[in-house]
Amino acid sequence: MKVENDLRTMASFLQTQIMEIKTLIDSGKVKKAKESLNFFQAGLTNFTQRIEKLDGSYPGISRRLFRHVYKVPQDVQQKKEHLLQQTAQLQKVLDKEFEKQRNSDDRKQGKAIKALQAGDLAILPTETVYGLFANALNEQAVQKLYAVKGRPTEKALNMNVSSFSDIIKYSKNQPAYLEKLVSNFLPGPLTIILEASDQVPEWIHIGKTTVGFRMPEIVMTQKIIKEVGVLVGPSANLTGSPSPRFFADLSPAILKNSAVAVQDDSIYGLDTTIIDLTQEKPTILRQGAITKDELVAKVPELEEIQ
Repeated sequence: MKVENDLRTMASFLQTQIMEIKTLIDSGKVKKAKESLNFFQAGLTNFTQRIEKLDGSYPGISRRLFRHVYKVPQDVQQKKEHLLQQTAQLQKVLDKEFEKQRNSDDRKQGKAIKALQAGDLAILPTETVYGLFANALNEQAVQKLYAVKGRPTEKALNMNVSSFSDIIKYSKNQPAYLEKLVSNFLPGPLTIILEASDQVPEWIHIGKTTVGFRMPEIVMTQKIIKEVGVLVGPSANLTGSPSPRFFADLSPAILKNSAVAVQDDSIYGLDTTIIDLTQEKPTILRQGAITKDELVAKVPELEEIQ
């Protein structure tokens, strides 16, 4: 019967998904495995409900006419039970691995906070690429970051902040729609250029009157910024080299000069969109992950953006 073939096909597909989740767990991608399991469980629920609805019913005209009760084949029932058992086992393994990773993340987060507070450098993930971070208010730490990267000191650094109030503190002459822009797109892959207030250290933007603001989307990086305060965090590469999208892309020189490096390869490698709000008309300096249409849809005041 077609219905039986459909059930067996569903069971095979679900079994394949289980194997993929196991592969994710074995490769240490616990977060991705947890997301995949949640998606899988929706499919498994649909599968079991379909079996329960069919079993003891009268599918088809002839069965309804002759009152022949339909019984789901034994092999399909067994596949269902096996899938349920595997799912329960996977959930236990994932819960255990997730707890281990959370404890590990907490330790790495604490180590990064201490390192940055002490004036050291830390490699942290953002939603775009890995960044090399330093305490923005510590001049020696920022100078060390410039030296390690081989970055010209006249090239300004963005300020990585954890709140809208930080942006207000370190900027001036903000447009009226700034809060709407921030609430819709930050944290996220957007850099906002504003006029710098006198609270911005000179070593952040030597000779400039403007400063860029970032609010990374990665939760751990957000927590570290909130705990330490404002950070600078350009890409964690030597100047002139490609930006590191994956942990394996980090150069030995960068790793050697960092007190701590936090790995999270869930980043997607797209550039941030850079928007300048210091001129008469807002301007996109670099088109990245967020498009002009997306900006205008959420903030109509940006309609004249160039």
